[in-house]
Amino acid sequence: MLKGLTFSRRKLERSNPTSYVFNSPASEVRSAIDSSISSAYQQGRLYGYWVPSGLSFHGSAETEYDLHQVTISENYRWWHTPLEYSADFKLLLTPASDSKTRVDVRTSESEVRIGRSFGGHPGDYYEPVAPTTIEEYRILLNIGAALGEHGMPQLQLPK
Repeated sequence: MLKGLTFSRRKLERSNPTSYVFNSPASEVRSAIDSSISSAYQQGRLYGYWVPSGLSFHGSAETEYDLHQVTISENYRWWHTPLEYSADFKLLLTPASDSKTRVDVRTSESEVRIGRSFGGHPGDYYEPVAPTTIEEYRILLNIGAALGEHGMPQLQLPK
């Protein structure tokens, strides 16, 4: 109900990929995931936490990773000001061959922070929103950069 009064969503001409087959074996992709996330934290481009799923008891540490990310949204805005976007991501690794690995990025619990609370209510106000494909593909692009992957499609942003 507050959505129409508080924020708008900018449209993408076409969605970004949420999966990609890398020209690297699974072991190299796992190393690239670790290094790309660490690098993003150090450069201040990523906030939140990230753990291999095996450490949080969800699936295999070799095939599933959980990531919680808080970023500034490219899609969701309030009076032309980008909103803080928060989401949980699951990265699923599937060997496509001995030298190729598919990575799928699945999103859940995506929401934007629409304001601070006042009075007796603890915490900020968040509104659930649809995933954008921008954050998902940025994760894949970071993995690709760590692997030295060439030929990945360009990131699509709203105009």
